Amino acid sequence: MQPPKAVMATEPSCPMTVAGTSVTVEDTDTGAALVFVTTSDPAELRKRVASMAQMHNDQHAAMGPLPDGNAGGGAHAGHDMGGGHAGHAMGSGEHAGHDMSGGKHAGHAGGMITVHSKATASDVESGARIAFAAGGEDVPKLQSELRMHAKHLSSGTCEMKH
Repeated sequence: MQPPKAVMATEPSCPMTVAGTSVTVEDTDTGAALVFVTTSDPAELRKRVASMAQMHNDQHAAMGPLPDGNAGGGAHAGHDMGGGHAGHAMGSGEHAGHDMSGGKHAGHAGGMITVHSKATASDVESGARIAFAAGGEDVPKLQSELRMHAKHLSSGTCEMKH
């Protein structure tokens, strides 16, 4: 019996499954942004990026008020995403290998960001951008985490393999 994959290649919210898509990361004063551009279908890419941002906010809103980028970090500053939001826990959930204990879309960028943050999607030329805002001391943690995820996403998949 093979373990289930983290996210299938056909995952409807994975921007990397749009042909010709690349991703870069930009640091911001309040966190960082993932910038996705494509040579094929910008409208489809924008739809997937917006979905990813919405899933991120839905998951993080369950943890408490979403940070707005102001100093202070809030009640979840530096949390380790334990319990119901385990960022990279091995488990038997729907997406084992990147189990977020019940999050059905946990294996891709919408569910893989562990630093408590707010995501805002916007259109850019030939694609879309998700800006992630954290508070206070979480900003450098978020920047580092997004650089790591951009590198992973550059492989062309949202599937998490650990």
